[in-house]
Amino acid sequence: MRHYPKILWLLAVGCFLNIGGLSFLWPLNSIYIHEHLGRPLAVAGMVLLLHSAGASLGQLTGGMLFDRFGARPVLLTGLFCSAALISIPGFFEIWPLYVAVMFLFGFTASLVSPALFAFAAKAWPEGGRRAFNFLYVANNLGVAAGSAIGGIVAAHSFNLAFLSASGTMTVFLCFVFFFIRDGKWRPAPVSDSAREQAATSELLVDAAPKPKTEPAIPWFPILALFTGCVTLWIVYVQWQTAIAVFMQQDYSLAQYSRLWTLNGLVIFLGQPLIALLIRKFKSLSSQMFLGVALFALSYLLVLSHHDQYGVFVAGMVLLTLGEMLLWPVIPAAVAQLSPPTRTGFLQGFIGMASTAGRMLGPLLGGLLFDHTSFTILMSVMTALLTVPVLCFLLYTKKRERAALSCPFPFSSRLTSLQSPAI
Repeated sequence: MRHYPKILWLLAVGCFLNIGGLSFLWPLNSIYIHEHLGRPLAVAGMVLLLHSAGASLGQLTGGMLFDRFGARPVLLTGLFCSAALISIPGFFEIWPLYVAVMFLFGFTASLVSPALFAFAAKAWPEGGRRAFNFLYVANNLGVAAGSAIGGIVAAHSFNLAFLSASGTMTVFLCFVFFFIRDGKWRPAPVSDSAREQAATSELLVDAAPKPKTEPAIPWFPILALFTGCVTLWIVYVQWQTAIAVFMQQDYSLAQYSRLWTLNGLVIFLGQPLIALLIRKFKSLSSQMFLGVALFALSYLLVLSHHDQYGVFVAGMVLLTLGEMLLWPVIPAAVAQLSPPTRTGFLQGFIGMASTAGRMLGPLLGGLLFDHTSFTILMSVMTALLTVPVLCFLLYTKKRERAALSCPFPFSSRLTSLQSPAI
């Protein structure tokens, strides 16, 4: 970590602040809508669907704006609008207003993530998977802190939780204003051949004109990754929605929030274990398959013994180990295949997969929970994990052909993208 560039550390601080503010809210949204506002869980799923629809548009828009304007304008705009919007439910408990705010907040808050990840990819391309994993760890430390504090604050007042999230985003806004500069992190002058290869990169000084023909995007492997990622998030998000409500029958809100605190701690403390696994499972594909297997074990465990709190703890540990493999490796695989002029766009596009999963997951989970049973819900989610397995098989089959045909920098960095997590 001594060799990590300074900008990556600054981006990691930004990720911590950003997700810390969001984590005041996202584990508690279903509970707030279902129990505080008195709406059915299926209705809560519809609201979260609208929120995720806005987030999907925000992910793609944020990536495109990054390619056009750089990171700083996108971050400042997204954070200012998000802080203003999420403060509104802190003052007004009006149901139609809350629905509108959640849609708009989903859009503005999601402008931030693709800009952060695309900036990391361009600022430290040789870091490969390590750059994405570093931001992922920072994100989840924010999850641990935000969900722990958010659970305590929400237990006292949901209104205060909204205002606290707004305050955290305002802090991040100030951090970006004073510390993040696009041009400041441009590298020293490079050779003419290297300059020609990366002519459109925003990180180069006096870059050469754009080539007449941009390299084609290898859509087949990217769409396979997208579909697999959507399905994984549909399954994953049940821990934030249906499982959250199910646990309220026997456990307190604080006990549920502690599961997400555990999630963040395992992500931080489990990095040596993940590094060991990555040294054994070196290819990106094998890491994906291992992550899906851990997801399946988590759901099978909860499916078979969901009457004990310790089972939820063990299930969360397995789920966390799975996501520690999956969430950094998917954007890293996309970065491997991205033309330099479309880095932001494709990071935003793959970011849409997570928001699409968050959009469909609460609705599907809510319908199954309301009209069937918790056991059927968990069985369906476990069966859905066959979809990402098939998608990652397709990605593995097409990856090498796409990489060999791509004349841009990431196609020659297969080994760096398969390096240890830390």
